[in-house]
Amino acid sequence: MRDSSLGFTLIELMVVIVMIGVLVSMVHISQGDKRARDARQEAQVMLALMQGLREKAVLEGQEYGLRLEPEAYQQMRLQGATWQAVEAPVKLPPGVLLTLVLEGRVHSLVAGDQTPHLLWLSSDENTPFALHFESPPLRWQSLYSDGLGNPLLEASEVTDAH
Repeated sequence: MRDSSLGFTLIELMVVIVMIGVLVSMVHISQGDKRARDARQEAQVMLALMQGLREKAVLEGQEYGLRLEPEAYQQMRLQGATWQAVEAPVKLPPGVLLTLVLEGRVHSLVAGDQTPHLLWLSSDENTPFALHFESPPLRWQSLYSDGLGNPLLEASEVTDAH
């Protein structure tokens, strides 16, 4: 007679493998892609900032701007004939980059530029633009403005950025 308690059956091994696979999938789904989550959060923060700049420009009769870099942005205000930083630059989370589209063309963002790329005027107008939050080659979120009113936030289907 053979002793049948000396190992695992194929069915038992398969059940354990399936259970491990399900657990790994659940962990991956619950954590998601950190870059996508970071891009989503930054896009929402940027939307609120832009809405605030629009309101401040109209209420204060002051011109405001937003200077962009691939990995940061900074609020600016027109003081006389020169643009002054309102606060220190805000760094984007690692792996999230900005891409600016003006008049249908990608506008190169250079670190150290001292003029704003986007303007909010006291006349309640702003620069028409598309601003994409990306982790190349993937695009996560986009902000759009036609130059009037508040910008719109749109979740991008995860596609190639370029």
